[in-house]
Amino acid sequence: MGASDGTVLRLFDPHRDPPDWTDLLARGDCAVFLKHRTDSTALAPDGRPYANLRDYTCVVFHTLDAAQRFCESKVHDLPHVRCEIYDNDGLLHPPMLVILHPEFQLKEDSGPIWSRRRKLIMGLLIVLAIPLFWIGSRGSVSSDIAIFLGINCLLLALRFLYWHAGSSISERKRRERLEAHRKSEGGDA
Repeated sequence: MGASDGTVLRLFDPHRDPPDWTDLLARGDCAVFLKHRTDSTALAPDGRPYANLRDYTCVVFHTLDAAQRFCESKVHDLPHVRCEIYDNDGLLHPPMLVILHPEFQLKEDSGPIWSRRRKLIMGLLIVLAIPLFWIGSRGSVSSDIAIFLGINCLLLALRFLYWHAGSSISERKRRERLEAHRKSEGGDA
């Protein structure tokens, strides 16, 4: 059973030896998982949800380029599909690549647009906190509310900073793993 030039591999096969699907992957292999773009429902290679999750499969490729071509073709034909490409460690790490239809790629919260939005929101919250603290320092009737709101603006700005830092670190690690995988493929060829 195959999909393009990849091999469809059933994840849960009680009759297989070895039973763990990652033990079947060689160094440099890539596993592609298809999911629904909006709700992450597991999808079969034809783009339909599984009737039984015991039938869950991935498509294994020997090179990252072949996996990427398969994914780009799949999301072009089925825009509701999101393809996630993992290395031979399987689901141990986040995917090396996530391929979406180009129309939806920029809407991902890990993309450059969301990075700018997080920074902008963080800056606006800090700027908003300054006049609130000033109003609170004047001793008016609403000073307690203004200080309360100012503190909450700063706390929310810190939350956006934390979110941005976590996303940046995850993206950097993903890029490093992707580059290491590409180098290992280049060294093997």
